[in-house]
Amino acid sequence: MALTRIGLNQSINLASNVTGTLPTANGGTGATSFAPGSLVKLQSQTASSSSTITFTSTYITSTYKVYQLHCVDVLHSSDGGNLGFQISPDNGSNYVESNYRNIRFYSNQTNGANSLLSSAGTGDSSVKICGAGEGIGTSGNESANNIITLFNPQGAKSKFFHSEGAQHNTSNQLSMQRILTSLDQSATYNNIKILPNTGTFSGTFTLYGVTT
Repeated sequence: MALTRIGLNQSINLASNVTGTLPTANGGTGATSFAPGSLVKLQSQTASSSSTITFTSTYITSTYKVYQLHCVDVLHSSDGGNLGFQISPDNGSNYVESNYRNIRFYSNQTNGANSLLSSAGTGDSSVKICGAGEGIGTSGNESANNIITLFNPQGAKSKFFHSEGAQHNTSNQLSMQRILTSLDQSATYNNIKILPNTGTFSGTFTLYGVTT
Protein backbone atom coordinates (compact mmCIF):
# COMPACT_ATOMS: atom_id res chain seq x y z
CA MET A 1 0.00 0.00 0.00
CA ALA A 2 1.41 3.35 -1.01
CA LEU A 3 1.69 6.03 1.67
CA THR A 4 1.29 9.73 1.02
CA ARG A 5 3.26 12.12 3.17
CA ILE A 6 1.24 15.11 4.39
CA GLY A 7 3.16 18.35 4.12
CA LEU A 8 3.65 20.76 7.00
CA ASN A 9 0.91 23.13 5.85
CA GLN A 10 -1.46 20.53 4.41
CA SER A 11 -4.60 19.13 6.04
CA ILE A 12 -6.67 15.99 5.67
CA ASN A 13 -10.45 15.67 5.73
CA LEU A 14 -11.10 13.35 8.67
CA ALA A 15 -14.77 13.00 7.75
CA SER A 16 -14.16 11.42 4.33
CA ASN A 17 -10.52 10.37 4.12
CA VAL A 18 -10.12 8.29 7.27
CA THR A 19 -11.46 4.76 7.72
CA GLY A 20 -11.64 2.67 10.87
CA THR A 21 -11.42 4.19 14.34
CA LEU A 22 -9.56 7.39 15.13
CA PRO A 23 -8.20 6.88 18.68
CA THR A 24 -9.25 9.31 21.37
CA ALA A 25 -5.59 9.90 22.18
CA ASN A 26 -5.18 11.38 18.69
CA GLY A 27 -8.18 13.68 18.95
CA GLY A 28 -10.83 11.19 17.88
CA THR A 29 -13.88 9.85 19.68
CA GLY A 30 -13.19 6.14 19.42
CA ALA A 31 -16.32 5.73 17.30
CA THR A 32 -16.27 3.96 13.93
CA SER A 33 -19.32 5.79 12.55
CA PHE A 34 -21.40 8.85 13.28
CA ALA A 35 -25.12 9.60 13.05
CA PRO A 36 -25.45 13.07 14.57
CA GLY A 37 -28.93 14.36 15.31
CA SER A 38 -30.17 16.98 12.91
CA LEU A 39 -33.34 18.99 12.39
CA VAL A 40 -35.74 18.22 9.56
CA LYS A 41 -38.09 21.11 8.85
CA LEU A 42 -41.68 19.87 8.69
CA GLN A 43 -43.89 22.97 8.63
CA SER A 44 -43.70 26.69 9.36
CA GLN A 45 -46.72 28.86 10.17
CA THR A 46 -47.03 32.58 10.77
CA ALA A 47 -49.64 33.75 13.26
CA SER A 48 -50.99 37.27 12.90
CA SER A 49 -53.40 38.33 15.64
CA SER A 50 -54.48 34.69 15.75
CA SER A 51 -56.54 32.92 18.38
CA THR A 52 -55.03 29.48 17.61
CA ILE A 53 -52.82 27.65 15.15
CA THR A 54 -52.40 23.87 14.90
CA PHE A 55 -49.80 21.35 13.75
CA THR A 56 -51.63 18.22 12.62
CA SER A 57 -51.07 14.49 12.20
CA THR A 58 -49.58 15.20 8.79
CA TYR A 59 -46.44 16.31 10.64
CA ILE A 60 -46.60 14.70 14.11
CA THR A 61 -46.17 11.00 13.38
CA SER A 62 -44.17 7.99 14.50
CA THR A 63 -41.34 9.03 12.16
CA TYR A 64 -39.53 10.95 14.91
CA LYS A 65 -39.25 10.31 18.63
CA VAL A 66 -38.25 13.92 19.30
CA TYR A 67 -39.66 17.13 17.85
CA GLN A 68 -38.70 20.77 18.28
CA LEU A 69 -40.99 23.77 17.97
CA HIS A 70 -39.18 27.07 17.30
CA CYS A 71 -41.18 30.18 18.24
CA VAL A 72 -39.77 33.45 16.90
CA ASP A 73 -40.84 37.04 17.54
CA VAL A 74 -43.85 36.04 19.62
CA LEU A 75 -46.22 38.89 20.44
CA HIS A 76 -49.23 38.85 22.73
CA SER A 77 -52.23 41.17 22.57
CA SER A 78 -52.48 41.37 26.36
CA ASP A 79 -49.67 42.89 28.46
CA GLY A 80 -48.33 40.21 30.79
CA GLY A 81 -49.91 37.37 28.83
CA ASN A 82 -48.54 33.90 28.14
CA LEU A 83 -48.69 31.36 25.35
CA GLY A 84 -49.02 27.57 25.46
CA PHE A 85 -50.23 24.55 23.53
CA GLN A 86 -52.55 21.61 24.15
CA ILE A 87 -52.11 18.12 22.73
CA SER A 88 -54.70 16.02 20.91
CA PRO A 89 -54.81 12.21 20.69
CA ASP A 90 -57.17 12.26 17.70
CA ASN A 91 -55.85 14.98 15.37
CA GLY A 92 -57.89 17.80 16.83
CA SER A 93 -61.25 16.24 17.63
CA ASN A 94 -60.40 16.53 21.34
CA TYR A 95 -57.64 18.32 23.26
CA VAL A 96 -56.21 17.70 26.72
CA GLU A 97 -57.10 20.85 28.65
CA SER A 98 -55.99 20.05 32.21
CA ASN A 99 -53.53 18.24 34.49
CA TYR A 100 -50.30 19.41 32.86
CA ARG A 101 -47.57 19.32 35.52
CA ASN A 102 -44.87 21.97 35.39
CA ILE A 103 -41.73 23.34 37.01
CA ARG A 104 -40.66 26.83 35.97
CA PHE A 105 -37.38 28.65 36.43
CA TYR A 106 -37.14 32.32 35.53
CA SER A 107 -35.11 35.45 36.16
CA ASN A 108 -34.53 38.91 34.69
CA GLN A 109 -31.79 41.45 34.35
CA THR A 110 -32.64 43.18 37.64
CA ASN A 111 -32.26 40.09 39.82
CA GLY A 112 -29.13 39.83 41.91
CA ALA A 113 -26.29 37.38 41.42
CA ASN A 114 -27.24 33.73 41.86
CA SER A 115 -30.92 34.72 41.93
CA LEU A 116 -33.22 32.31 40.12
CA LEU A 117 -36.95 32.24 40.82
CA SER A 118 -39.10 29.14 40.49
CA SER A 119 -42.65 27.87 40.72
CA ALA A 120 -44.47 24.60 40.15
CA GLY A 121 -47.96 23.21 39.65
CA THR A 122 -49.94 20.11 38.74
CA GLY A 123 -53.14 21.40 37.15
CA ASP A 124 -52.12 23.65 34.29
CA SER A 125 -54.31 23.97 31.20
CA SER A 126 -51.50 23.77 28.63
CA VAL A 127 -47.80 23.23 27.97
CA LYS A 128 -46.44 26.74 28.49
CA ILE A 129 -44.29 28.13 25.68
CA CYS A 130 -43.47 31.58 27.04
CA GLY A 131 -44.77 34.22 29.43
CA ALA A 132 -45.02 31.86 32.40
CA GLY A 133 -43.50 33.27 35.58
CA GLU A 134 -43.06 36.66 33.93
CA GLY A 135 -45.51 37.73 31.24
CA ILE A 136 -44.73 38.97 27.75
CA GLY A 137 -44.73 42.74 27.32
CA THR A 138 -46.65 44.55 24.58
CA SER A 139 -44.85 47.91 24.42
CA GLY A 140 -42.20 48.87 21.88
CA ASN A 141 -40.03 45.89 20.95
CA GLU A 142 -41.19 43.61 23.79
CA SER A 143 -41.52 40.03 22.51
CA ALA A 144 -40.45 36.43 23.20
CA ASN A 145 -38.41 33.71 21.48
CA ASN A 146 -38.45 30.07 22.58
CA ILE A 147 -37.56 26.52 21.58
CA ILE A 148 -39.73 23.68 22.90
CA THR A 149 -38.68 20.03 22.75
CA LEU A 150 -41.47 17.45 22.53
CA PHE A 151 -40.37 13.97 23.57
CA ASN A 152 -41.85 10.88 21.90
CA PRO A 153 -45.45 11.90 21.12
CA GLN A 154 -46.17 8.33 19.95
CA GLY A 155 -44.67 6.70 23.04
CA ALA A 156 -46.65 4.60 25.54
CA LYS A 157 -45.42 6.37 28.69
CA SER A 158 -45.89 9.84 30.21
CA LYS A 159 -45.40 12.78 27.86
CA PHE A 160 -42.61 15.30 28.48
CA PHE A 161 -41.83 18.79 27.19
CA HIS A 162 -38.95 21.25 27.72
CA SER A 163 -39.23 24.95 26.86
CA GLU A 164 -36.24 27.29 26.88
CA GLY A 165 -36.29 30.93 25.87
CA ALA A 166 -35.82 34.64 26.37
CA GLN A 167 -38.19 37.57 26.27
CA HIS A 168 -38.64 41.20 27.21
CA ASN A 169 -41.17 41.34 30.01
CA THR A 170 -43.77 43.99 30.81
CA SER A 171 -41.01 46.31 32.11
CA ASN A 172 -38.94 45.76 28.94
CA GLN A 173 -36.38 43.79 30.98
CA LEU A 174 -34.50 40.83 29.55
CA SER A 175 -36.11 37.76 31.09
CA MET A 176 -35.15 34.09 30.79
CA GLN A 177 -37.48 31.14 31.24
CA ARG A 178 -37.02 27.39 31.46
CA ILE A 179 -40.23 25.38 31.74
CA LEU A 180 -40.44 21.60 32.26
CA THR A 181 -43.85 20.05 31.65
CA SER A 182 -45.23 16.54 31.85
CA LEU A 183 -48.57 14.83 31.31
CA ASP A 184 -49.26 11.55 33.09
CA GLN A 185 -50.93 9.70 30.24
CA SER A 186 -49.95 6.74 28.08
CA ALA A 187 -52.15 7.85 25.16
CA THR A 188 -50.24 9.08 22.14
CA TYR A 189 -50.86 12.42 20.46
CA ASN A 190 -50.59 13.60 16.85
CA ASN A 191 -51.72 17.22 16.96
CA ILE A 192 -50.92 20.35 18.98
CA LYS A 193 -52.91 23.57 19.24
CA ILE A 194 -51.07 26.77 20.14
CA LEU A 195 -53.20 29.30 22.01
CA PRO A 196 -52.83 32.34 24.29
CA ASN A 197 -54.21 32.52 27.81
CA THR A 198 -56.35 35.42 26.56
CA GLY A 199 -56.66 37.57 23.46
CA THR A 200 -54.55 36.87 20.37
CA PHE A 201 -50.93 36.29 19.43
CA SER A 202 -48.51 36.68 16.53
CA GLY A 203 -45.17 35.12 15.57
CA THR A 204 -43.50 32.49 13.42
CA PHE A 205 -43.77 28.87 14.54
CA THR A 206 -41.71 26.13 12.89
CA LEU A 207 -41.93 22.42 13.68
CA TYR A 208 -38.88 20.19 13.19
CA GLY A 209 -38.32 16.48 13.49
CA VAL A 210 -35.09 15.52 15.23
CA THR A 211 -33.19 12.58 13.74
CA THR A 212 -31.69 10.19 16.26
